[in-house]
Amino acid sequence: MTEAEWLACTDPTPMVKYLRRRKASIRKWRLVAVACCRRRWPLITDERCRHAVLTAERFADGEASKAAMKVAHKDAYDLYCKDARSIFNPGRDALGAAAGAAMTIPGHAFNRVTWRMGPSEICGLLHEAFGNPFRSVALDPAWLSWHDGLLVSMARQMYESRDFTDMPILADALEEAGCTDQDILGHCRSRGEHVRGCWVVDLVLGKS
Repeated sequence: MTEAEWLACTDPTPMVKYLRRRKASIRKWRLVAVACCRRRWPLITDERCRHAVLTAERFADGEASKAAMKVAHKDAYDLYCKDARSIFNPGRDALGAAAGAAMTIPGHAFNRVTWRMGPSEICGLLHEAFGNPFRSVALDPAWLSWHDGLLVSMARQMYESRDFTDMPILADALEEAGCTDQDILGHCRSRGEHVRGCWVVDLVLGKS
């Protein structure tokens, strides 16, 4: 895969193959799986299944143990298996996705939660989390200390609240601090949905 193909890709299969060859961040794989579940959140009505998604999210950031995630996965998967609805029912499928997010192997989790999702939707999430893997991007440390760490505070608040509506404001602040990188600024100002694992927010917070 070339950089041009990555940027224009509408089929997630070659993107996934490329990222796996590059041994991309397992944390990001997990958070993409969680983001897929959050898009189905209204359909995930059982608290055990929601707990599985939340545990997977916490595990990605080192805030939950693998043992806790295994228990959460089993509880959600048992519920999914006992659900009498058709396997094609969106509600039942959402329960299966919730259980899948907490699967131990992040690649398996990603495969399960993206089942029956549209290719363009999956590509959008991969672009959101991994940015442009063909280009190395770094932030000037002076930007991070600008105005007593305002950029870091803004990014952390969005990450913790899962509310990314202030991404364009983060772009303005980055620009004021001295950032001229159009990939960074353009991503912050894009109309696409931002999620935990967003490559710009991770860059500001020093997450990989």
